[in-house]
Amino acid sequence: MRVLIVTQGGGADLAPVESWLRAQGHTVVTVTREADVPAAWRSGTCALVMVDARTDTSRVPLVRALRCLPGGEESVLLLLGRRGALGSLRPALDAGADDLLAWPADEEELALRLELARRRFVRREGRKDLPFGDDLKETLLAVSPVPTSITTITEGRVVAANEAYFELFGYTREEVIGRTTVELSLWETPVDRSQIVEKLRRHGTVRGVDAQYRTREGELRHTLLFMGLVPYGGTPHIIAFFPDITPLKRAEESLRRSEVSFRTLIGSLPDLVAVFDTGARVRYANLKVATALGYESVNELLGKHISDIIPKDDFASADARMHEALRTGRAALQERRLVKRDGSVLHVESTTFPLPFDGEDSIVSVSHDLTERYQMQARLMLAQRMASVGTLAAGVAHEINNPLAYLTANLAFAREELASVLPTGTRSVEPRLAEAVASAQAALAEAQQGADRVRSIVRDLKTFSRVDSAESAEVDVRQVLESTLNLATTEIRHRARLVKQLDAVPTVVGNESRLGQVFLNLLVNAAQAIPSGAPERHEIRVVTRHSGSGRVCVEVSDTGAGIAKEHLPRLFDPFFTTKEPGVGTGLGLSICHSLVTALGGEIHVTSEPGKGSTFQVLLPPSRRVAERPPPAPQPAPAEKRGRLLVVDDEPLVCTALGRTLRPHHDVTLSTRAQEALERIEAGERFDVVFCDLMMPGMSGMDFYSALQARHPEQAQRVIFLTGGAVTPQARAFLESVPSPHLEKPFAGRELLSLIQERLAHA
Repeated sequence: MRVLIVTQGGGADLAPVESWLRAQGHTVVTVTREADVPAAWRSGTCALVMVDARTDTSRVPLVRALRCLPGGEESVLLLLGRRGALGSLRPALDAGADDLLAWPADEEELALRLELARRRFVRREGRKDLPFGDDLKETLLAVSPVPTSITTITEGRVVAANEAYFELFGYTREEVIGRTTVELSLWETPVDRSQIVEKLRRHGTVRGVDAQYRTREGELRHTLLFMGLVPYGGTPHIIAFFPDITPLKRAEESLRRSEVSFRTLIGSLPDLVAVFDTGARVRYANLKVATALGYESVNELLGKHISDIIPKDDFASADARMHEALRTGRAALQERRLVKRDGSVLHVESTTFPLPFDGEDSIVSVSHDLTERYQMQARLMLAQRMASVGTLAAGVAHEINNPLAYLTANLAFAREELASVLPTGTRSVEPRLAEAVASAQAALAEAQQGADRVRSIVRDLKTFSRVDSAESAEVDVRQVLESTLNLATTEIRHRARLVKQLDAVPTVVGNESRLGQVFLNLLVNAAQAIPSGAPERHEIRVVTRHSGSGRVCVEVSDTGAGIAKEHLPRLFDPFFTTKEPGVGTGLGLSICHSLVTALGGEIHVTSEPGKGSTFQVLLPPSRRVAERPPPAPQPAPAEKRGRLLVVDDEPLVCTALGRTLRPHHDVTLSTRAQEALERIEAGERFDVVFCDLMMPGMSGMDFYSALQARHPEQAQRVIFLTGGAVTPQARAFLESVPSPHLEKPFAGRELLSLIQERLAHA
């Protein structure tokens, strides 16, 4: 039996084995290099090949190469391995080795292995003439659905291929057989083949390599390449399988492009989008999330657990929603709070749904910032409250003005009557009577001052009742400040001295009530910045002046606690407040900023902790042409006596007006508009008609409409009396008709002067 021994490093210790084999009558050929194996093989087929694998167990390529040699399939391959380490030779057994021999081996074991090898070789020799080998390979090629080829090792020349191979690359059998894969330009890059063949030489096989090929039409195809060595035609060849994975690659590329598009979409959305893994950690997020939560970049968010960005109280609910989305596949919508980097809270409306991302199950959360909605809701609630307060204020003003009208009229009448009964300088009157009359006059004067003060307060209250009026007009900011200061007096006087420096400034175009709202807010804030109980130590200063830029400047300064430097940039942000919880909503200054900027103005603040703050409102002046000086007063015309009609549902108002007007005019009183209309229908005519605007039954507006339809000449003589137009319709009516109107309460002289003016133009 011919035996080939392939040693390592000279294999001197195998010499006794060689001697023993020769003594048994075997022919022994020994090589020390794998490259010499083919030459030794050509000198004669070897029944037994002993491969030394004691120091190098990576003998798989050699085993495969031996099997590919002519007659190599019949030879018996015996591996020599170190005793106790035979398990490392399992890959070589899988590659085609027949048996193992532990080294060092005794003669009895060696003799037994040789006998087994001889018998195995004899059996294989007896089967080699059966139709196997190349015929079987051709059969496998014919029936295999996988593109398969057999090529030479050195050049890659195709010697056999199946129909699936020709269909894949678009060539006919005649165009392929006998040509190399390089000549056919199959490889996307020629270097690919050389690298794969080198890998085949080292490892004996190539498994699952992603290889790219070009078809005859130039189409790029992706295959998953499997290669091995097989004997074909008596020499080693390469058998290659080309499962076409082009559709899979295209699907992967489509998925990759869709994920790129998805990332682009996420980055472009105005909402906050974050992707969580199934463990609730951030895998991806757009920049909107990082910015909204106060982070500089998205990378700072990656890997954070959801518990790091939501309040602890909300974690259980958020975690349950995420698991519900994973379990059911349905989107879940809820309002949620997020914790920003600085610890503040952001309110969002979040939709959570499952979606594969980067090939893994994920949870996508799309959140909409609710800050603007909350701001709008808060402003709407504030507007509704202000409107309610305004309606209440207007109603209160109306109810106060009616009794105040006859109170002031009667006080003025009583003072005039006393003055006429006891003229100044009269000496014939009994001293006690004179003293009593003087005291009564003083008391009436003080009462008149009190009534005037109530009248001023009611007027200021009505100014703030018109919060829904957005009409702009020329406004004197000093008058608005005076009215505002009257309302803020109670808040200020227990905390600080009030210093007013109201220099003459141009009028501004704006809305009186809204400017009053701005100034009142600034004054109340200034007062609340000062502790109560020591007003002599603190000061609130209100200044009007021309600014350097030609605008009207209003300043409100205080000597209170001041504002920290880090809070100044956010002072006008909605919901930001430095006040204690329950004291401030954080909306006052934000609304002030909105109102001032809507008028084309600016609002600024300077402050120093412990030294107070100054708020500065800058408003553009109106472009009113300078008024001409008033004409020289004309001599008063002679007083005319006229016929007057007074219509007011308040009997005491009618009585007071009658008492004031009857010494000068003929006066008819009526507490019902319907009754007054019937008088005019009956033929009575009046030079002036005083009519209350708001009355039960027929209102002043209905009365005027009836006159205008049936007696337009009497409608032209109407003067409306109002204690405060409490409805937008009433205000709109007064603005639409030419008739003048008087606000209750009114002075008797003012009333008489207006009557003479109307009589003069009658």
